[in-house]
Parts: sequence; C-alpha cells; structure tokens
Amino acid sequence: MTKRLLLYFYNRYNYHRHKYSMQNQVEEIVLLSTEGGKQRQHDRQIFLRLQNSSDDHTLDEPHRHIIKRLIKPTNRNNLYKNLLLWVILFGCLFLLASPLALHFSYMLPVVKPRTIPLHEFSEERARDYYPNLTQYGPRVSNTRADYLTRDFLISQIYRICSLAKKSVQFEVSLQNFTFNDIDQLQNIAVRLSNSNSSSNTPCLMLSAHYDSVEFSPGGNDDGSGVVILLELLSNLVNDPSITFTQVHLIVLFTAAEEMNLAGAEKFVINHEWKHDIRRFINIDSTGGNEKAILFRVQPSQLVKDYARVPRPHANVLGQEIVESTGSDTDYRIFTEQGSLLGYDFAFYLDGYNYHTLLDTPSVVEQGALQHLGENTLVLSRNILLGHANLQQPEAITDDDNLIYFDILGRHLIIYKKSTSVIIQSILIGFVILIGILVILIDQLWYKNKSSTDDFSSVYFYFKYPLFIRILSIIIFFICYILSILFGILFSIFIAFIMSKIRPLSWFGNSTIAFFLYGLSCLIGIILCEILWILLRRFLLSKYPKKNPMEINTINHIDRLCFNFERHWALLLIFVLFMSISIYFGNRSLYLILLWSIFICPIYLCLILFEFSFRWTKKKCFTIFNEQGWYWLFAPYIVSLIPLIHTLEMTSRIARLAIPILGRRVREIPIPQDIILCLIILLPAVIFFLFFIPNIQRIMNYSRTLIILIISFLIVFIIACTRQPYTNTHPKIIRVRHISQSIYKLNNPKDFPMIIPIYSKTASITVESFDNLALSPTLDQISSKIGYLLNNLSCSTQTNCSFDDTFNRTTPFKQVGLTSIDSFNNYRFTFQHESSYQISVLSSTVAKIIVHNAMIKPRTETIIDIQSISSASSFNLELKIERCDLNDSPFLLSLTEKLPYIVMRGSGRCQALRDILVVSVNR
Repeated sequence: MTKRLLLYFYNRYNYHRHKYSMQNQVEEIVLLSTEGGKQRQHDRQIFLRLQNSSDDHTLDEPHRHIIKRLIKPTNRNNLYKNLLLWVILFGCLFLLASPLALHFSYMLPVVKPRTIPLHEFSEERARDYYPNLTQYGPRVSNTRADYLTRDFLISQIYRICSLAKKSVQFEVSLQNFTFNDIDQLQNIAVRLSNSNSSSNTPCLMLSAHYDSVEFSPGGNDDGSGVVILLELLSNLVNDPSITFTQVHLIVLFTAAEEMNLAGAEKFVINHEWKHDIRRFINIDSTGGNEKAILFRVQPSQLVKDYARVPRPHANVLGQEIVESTGSDTDYRIFTEQGSLLGYDFAFYLDGYNYHTLLDTPSVVEQGALQHLGENTLVLSRNILLGHANLQQPEAITDDDNLIYFDILGRHLIIYKKSTSVIIQSILIGFVILIGILVILIDQLWYKNKSSTDDFSSVYFYFKYPLFIRILSIIIFFICYILSILFGILFSIFIAFIMSKIRPLSWFGNSTIAFFLYGLSCLIGIILCEILWILLRRFLLSKYPKKNPMEINTINHIDRLCFNFERHWALLLIFVLFMSISIYFGNRSLYLILLWSIFICPIYLCLILFEFSFRWTKKKCFTIFNEQGWYWLFAPYIVSLIPLIHTLEMTSRIARLAIPILGRRVREIPIPQDIILCLIILLPAVIFFLFFIPNIQRIMNYSRTLIILIISFLIVFIIACTRQPYTNTHPKIIRVRHISQSIYKLNNPKDFPMIIPIYSKTASITVESFDNLALSPTLDQISSKIGYLLNNLSCSTQTNCSFDDTFNRTTPFKQVGLTSIDSFNNYRFTFQHESSYQISVLSSTVAKIIVHNAMIKPRTETIIDIQSISSASSFNLELKIERCDLNDSPFLLSLTEKLPYIVMRGSGRCQALRDILVVSVNR
C-alpha cells in the first residue's frame, strides 16, 4: 500500500507544476521519508528549499533522481528493523531481569560446618538433630513418637545447658494439658537467666511446635523449626557477649499445634512465664523447601529490628496472603489471645510435601536452615543485648503501618504508609501540572508562528489542533483502560477453558502458568489495540485538515504526531492507579508506587526534553531523533528495577499459591485456574501497560500477533499434554478407613462369657484435594495395586467410597462380660490391637469407668458400667484410632505402587478408625 501511494505521488510530479500543488506533494514525500538516514535528510532539505521557491518550474533531472530516492520503498525495511529492535530489547529485558530476580532472590548462603565456634550458627550441627527427631515416625499427638520426641528434646536441653562455658541459670518447665478427649499432652519450655536478675525481667521467646500430622515425618513442618531452635539455644548459651541480665531467654516447644494450635493456647492462658514475654519469634513451615520468609510481624514497627539481619527476606504481602489462604500458626494465638509482640517466620516455597509422607529432612534444601538460623540468631542477639525497644504492648501504637519489602533478599526497604501517600500525591500533581503546562505553552508557541515546517507536529496538519490534542488524550486514556481490561478478560477466558479441558495443568511448574496466562493477556491487549487504532485513525480522518492532500497519510500522522498525547495518557493511567492506592490505603498496593516512582519521572523528563528542543529549534541525538527512539530505550532501561522486583514477587506468590490450590478438598466457586490467572495478571498488567504507547507507534501488529499466537499455542499444547503429578509434585488425597463391629448381649445372666459378634462392616472413603474427578484416579489405583473396589459410589466428583469388609482385619480380638451383680453393674473386658488413642462412650442411661485409662499404649481395656435400673437396654461404644501404614494393606500398597499419589494427614490419628458397639438388652 505504501509503495503504491509513493508511486502515485511520483506520477503526479510529472504532470503538475503549480506551486501550491508542488508544495503539497513535496510535503507528502518529505513526511514519508522521515524514516530515512543522512541521504534522505539531505534530500528533505532540498525539497524544503523547493517549497520556498516563488517561481513555477518543472523538475529537472537531478531533482527527479532525488524523488526516486525519496520514494524508494524503504519503509517496509524500517518496519522490520523496528520490529527486530523491539523484540531484541524486550527479550534482553527478560533475559536480564528474570535470571537476576530469581537467582539472587532464591540464592541461599553456604552451609557452615559443625567445626565452627559454638556461638555461630551451623546448619550441619542443626541437621545432626534430625535422625533422632524423625526416627520414631510421624510425631502425631498422643502416639509413641510423640512421647519419645518429648524425651529427646528434654535430654537435648539439659545437654546443651550442661555444656555452657559460663554461669547460666536455667529452668525447665513441662506444662501438661488436655485437649478435647486427648490427655497427657505436654509443652516443653526452658528459661535462661542470670542469678543477678529479677524474676520479672523481660523475656524473648523462641518457639516452634514439635508435633506433626499422620503419615508425615515432619522434616520441614516443623522439624526445621525444632532443629533451628536447638542450635540457637546452643549458640546463645555459648555466646560470651550475652549474660541474660537485661533480657531473659525462653525457648518453647509447643505440642498439639496441628490440633487447632492447642499447645500455644494453653501456654498463653495458663503459664506464668507468659507475662514476662516482650518479644517472640515463631518458626513454622508450610512445607516449602527453600528459604524462609518473615510472613507476619506485630506491630509493623518491629520490622526495623529485622532489617539489620544479614539476608532479610520479608514482604508486607505476606500477612494478606497468609490470612487469605487460611494458613495458621502459633503466631495468631500469641498475638490475639496472648497480646504478645513478635515475628512469624516460615518456609513457604513449593510446599507440595506439606502434611504428606514426602515431608522428610531431605526436602529441606542445603542452606535453607543456615539462612533462617543466621537471621534469627542476629535478631535474637540484638534483642537480648538490649538493642531493641522492649516496651509493653500497650505502649506501642501501630497507627502508621510500615510498608516493607526486600530487594533480591539483600536489603529491606521500609517506609511509612503516610510517606507513600505523600510521594504518590506529589507524583499525581507533577503529572497533571506538567501535562497541562506543556499543552498551553505548545499552543502559544505555535499560535505566534504564521506557519510551521515541523512534520511531526499536529499543528502542521489540523485546523483545530488543540481540540484534536485533547480528544486524542481522552481516546488514548480510554484505549489503555479497555486494552488492559480486554487483556485480563481474554486471559481469564483462557483460564476458564483450561479449567474445563485440563484443570491444574500448571501444577508443579509455575513457568507454564506464567507463559500461558501472560501471553494470552498480551494477545488480548494487542487485539484491542488494533481495533482502537482503526477507530482512532477513522476519527482523525474526519476532522478538517490544513491541506486536503494530508488525508492520505493519516496513518503516518497518527504514528508521528501524537507522542505526547499517548505518553501523557499513560501517565494519567498511573495517576488513576495511584489514586486508587491512596483511597484504599492497602499496604500490598506498594507495587503501584514502585512502578510510578520510576516510570512517571522518566516520561515527564522525556516530554520536557522533546518539547524543549522543539521550541528552541535545536537538534540533539540525531541518531534517534527522527524515530524518537529515546521513547523506547529510556523507559525500558529505567523499568528494569521495578520489573525485577515484580517478577520476583509474582514468582514467590505463584510458587506459594500453586501447591495450596492443588490441595483444596472443598469445592470452591472459582476454579483454581482463574485464581492463579488473577495472581499472575494483577502485577503483569502494570508491566504491559507502559509497553502500549510503543506498541502503537512502531509495532507491526500482524507479525507480532503471529509470533505471540504461535508461542501461545505451543505453551497451550504443552499444558494440555504434560503430566502434572510426579514423585515431587504428587496428587494429594485423604483416605479414611472406618469399620464397625457390633456385639449383641441379650438377657445377661451368666458370667464370665465371650460375647459373640453380630455384624461387621468396613468402608474406605477417598477425597481428592484438586477438584478433579476422582473416579479415574481410583480406577488407576485399583489396576496398579490389584485392590478390588467393591460397591464404589461417589457422592461428589471429589468424594468416593467403597466397601472394604472382606479386605479389612478389625483390631478387636475378643469382648467378654467379666462380672455382673444385682445392682446392674457390669464389667467388660475388651482385647484389641495396641493403640494410644482409645475412647469410650456410652448411652445416656449408663455411667462408665475405665480402669486402665492412664495406660498407654494398651491392648486390653477394662470398663465398668453402672446402668439405670429402669432402662431395659444400653449401648457401649469403644473407638480405636490409629495411623500406622502397616495397619492398612490399602494404604501400604498405595504408597509402594503409586508414589505420585500421597495421603495428606491431620493432627491426630484418624486414617484408621475402628468402632466396636456392644448392645445389651436385659
């Protein structure tokens, strides 16, 4: 089209010699030749002189050669060069930003050997505690492993304190408590002090929970916290600079954390040491295998003390994320019920092993314990030495919450929320003020000129330039808003399609999700941009021109004459975002300020730069002047800093969210694909936003769309065909075995006697955690392990059960009536498999006494029943709960044959539940 247009002008030169006609044609050719090099600039000057000639003339031979050079079809080559330049720059940004962000953000320190001095943290020494901590199996509350772990922790506390090279007074407190129907639970606490200090000296408390869930060895949750605290205890006891005079140290190992945080609750309610605690540091895990993050801090002012650690890793987004995902730690009990002030650290990345048998010590990456241990040691040492403000909770106000985030895990940026409001308000004022002043000054400058030869100015073409500029700004602003919305909606549509044909296709690989939803968003933005460009150019063609001939070059006018309008409209979008951030006052919107503080000043500088040289008629940067390439290079180079942080934060959030989305057992109204899509898009649209002006100005839409669509289709095919579940990223299910054995005793008169069994039933219920249809998985399990799924039925697509009566061996061996008297007092003896968790219930008409209830474990339970004389019958129920894989052939086979399908446990033994019912009819 461009070549035919240029040839059309060339032919007209051969027939028209009138000055006015000649002038208009030359203006057309010069406009279309502005993309050339030095030779074209020389030719342009010659034709400008021809315009100023007052005599009619015909074109001589030299001038004809100049015309041929001008109309030579180089515009297509320039488009290719621009496209190549844009792709190279875009690629370099990502090639630089992504590896830098991910490498430095996730880089862990070198593990220090066990031979270093005892007052320095050593990961090797911390890992030495792992074998004894996990050798007993899952540390479920009220199990053998739970009791043996207590003994091990107490022995290590005494060992560490006995090896201290200085005089330290220590006191061990064992807090016993009962939660629900489980007794003999125990918190373990040790207090280190100096004999010269008073009893009410302020304390720093370090805490972690030592229990785990069924099936899980608890290597990370929370074995990592336990081994770190044991090493920290040794470090602080042997630190010559710490005397425990000003501040005491309490190290607390809580029990039953996996059962609604019961241990922490009992500590803050009943323990006498609670009132002396001024600061606490809690360490937990969501199953992640890399560095830990400061999830929460209360109040936010305490983050200033954390900023002095060697490698701070924290973000204000953590608190909102933890609260929205429903994850919970002892931190909530300490802050809400105990009114304590402190920190909550947790391992959080790639928590695919959370609460599963994959949570072994080996999943904790080398250097992860060293990173958290060193940071916690420095923070604890500063508090114990009195370098931190240890005011009472009521003396600290948090009216002006702090915003904080780390840069590549090296430095912590901290500022007040009010400071954010002030900076954004200043930026909003500068953007609006400078934009209005530029328009007014430019209008006055061109108004004082009788004519202009600036072919990149809107005043050269239109009769009502001020109206055109204002209209263009409004159109560009609306265009940006709708492009972003359309890009988001198009990406959400793709996520909805994926949720129907291949849900959770990105499970185990966040990169798939980034490209799948990022590319679709960019495609949607460009599609919307094409429509808006056609509409904008149509509107411009309808307004009166100074020269009717210019209507044929409206596309080039749109590209060359509206740099200010498109870029100031972009700044107005940032003004809108900053206004939203100020209005809602949410600290997690700090990303808007981070982008605005880099993008707004550089665009304002470029606007002033371009107009100042235009007004002064000076030439500068001649290499980039014709194309305005400084609009391309300067913003993208400056955006490298916020881009790195945005990529880093989006990657962190996605790696935290993907395992959580894959283990939701309940149906949720929003598909997981859409949730992850929104997580990726909300920061991404800010990055795509400032690309739009240059997309409009220099992009070849058809070829770019082809490249993006081909890339998207490749990613889409990979997502639809890959196997998301592997040994390291398993499919998670919950399995419940329930059996019921009924024994009937009619007209009891003789004793002792063995009560015969009346009926026996058993079933297995399986729940899926990923909202996928469970039936294909069960069929796969049946074929792999050779287990018959009798009478399989599914109440929902994620909840199925089948009969297991013929495969299951119940733990009950014998039920006997030992004695009976005339007062309706019965004694029953139950013989069963060994278990720690045995509960007894009876109907309301009977009183029960368990003679050997304190014996754990036991294989025999003796129960006395005192019934009401008027009752003709009563029922007695004995319930045994176990969680040993060896007690279930189904679970054992599933673990051995299908390692990419694992069971998720709970805080108490519930996988194997056997119920015995004795029905007595008198």
